[in-house]
Amino acid sequence: MTTVTSPHGFRQALRSRPFLLLLLAHGSGTVAQGVVTLAVGVAVHDRTGSGVWTSVTVALAFAPYALFSSLAGVLADRNSRSTVLAICCGVRAGLGVVVAAALVVGAPIAVLVALTAAMAVCATPSYPALAAATRQCVPDADLPAANALATSVENVTWTAAPGVFGALTMATISPWGVVACSALLFSAAAALASVARLPRPARGDIPAWWRDLQGGVAAVVLNASVRRPMMLAVLDNFLYGFLIVAVVLLAEESGGGDLGRLNAALAIGALAAAAVVNQVTTRGCVRIMPLVMVLVFTGCLGLLGIAGVGQLAVILVGGAGAATLVAEVAAVTLVQRAADDCTLARVFGVYDQVNVGAIAAGSFVAGPLAAALGARGALVVGAAAGTVLALAALVPTAGSRAARAASRVPTQERRRVPAVAVHPPLTAISVSTTRRDQGDPAWLESCERSDR
Repeated sequence: MTTVTSPHGFRQALRSRPFLLLLLAHGSGTVAQGVVTLAVGVAVHDRTGSGVWTSVTVALAFAPYALFSSLAGVLADRNSRSTVLAICCGVRAGLGVVVAAALVVGAPIAVLVALTAAMAVCATPSYPALAAATRQCVPDADLPAANALATSVENVTWTAAPGVFGALTMATISPWGVVACSALLFSAAAALASVARLPRPARGDIPAWWRDLQGGVAAVVLNASVRRPMMLAVLDNFLYGFLIVAVVLLAEESGGGDLGRLNAALAIGALAAAAVVNQVTTRGCVRIMPLVMVLVFTGCLGLLGIAGVGQLAVILVGGAGAATLVAEVAAVTLVQRAADDCTLARVFGVYDQVNVGAIAAGSFVAGPLAAALGARGALVVGAAAGTVLALAALVPTAGSRAARAASRVPTQERRRVPAVAVHPPLTAISVSTTRRDQGDPAWLESCERSDR
């Protein structure tokens, strides 16, 4: 296969004005979302002094991502992705004003928690809309660079939110004032997204919501080219959640002094990988990159468990941070290329849902395992289990064996076998856009098949 690369991947991707606008909108909205969560959490703790209420507030601000992302993908497949992102930010801006007012008047804690959870529900379509819109905005060769930018913005903005909240708090702004500032940031994000003005996906008769949701799940389950990289991304995010907790426990076992260095190494490794991911995930090797990077990740975890805290630990955690980002960027790129445009947002709704759940599951498993084996033992066992699960992706499925068997059947005999319709691979965004704009019957028929 011919290798297609972009000599200036990030620069080329950012030359797409709609992509740049949506990227800025999503990043601004993510920062504002994190700031609101922290502001309400602090306000709840100040009023109740209860760690339980604080935990409930923060947990309900993240739980909707694991519960509603699939439905959010349905919404983004039925409308313009830029419009969906703009409305999500605009609604959260309005809710931010309501939350600020509720803090001023001293509304009941349950009301504050419910409003914060509602804002999180409104945030769930944001990532599926951005991921689906990315393929509309940039050429196929620049997808790895665009995905690296989107993934980096997602991670950096969530990380930056506590810093922004801290800066606003240091400026003696009260919690309601912090939320009001977030509402302004949401408004700016909505304005940016609305300028992008992407066309809605060209589809035939749109089925009921539950059928649309079923079609998105089926697009993942029945398409091995989507399912395999997504499974590796789920494993990658599980290990990431596992590592976050394991690093805390490992530092505590050694007195806690190395936690800052290890967390900094994780972030630096991811950012360093973002700078070179376009060269690493060229079209020629992107197919194997999720598996390779997950194996690198598990190798770093295992060596970290053997070596313990020290200078080598900083290097290994940095390597794990780099590996997890490259694995996710490569997986996202493969999913974008394999899924058809009519189901793309729904596919990424499923993607976001299972990956958020995987991070939570990995974080949950690390504590009990470390309590039983110690932090170093837990890292070694987690690395071994992750390696086995990653290598399981190499085992051919029944479907792939049947496909290979069919390829060995003589041509005359294959002609007597009913053909199975397969969506053609995306070779250029301009081609698919032209087919949609011209109302190509074959393209519309493929979309209708995917919905059924």
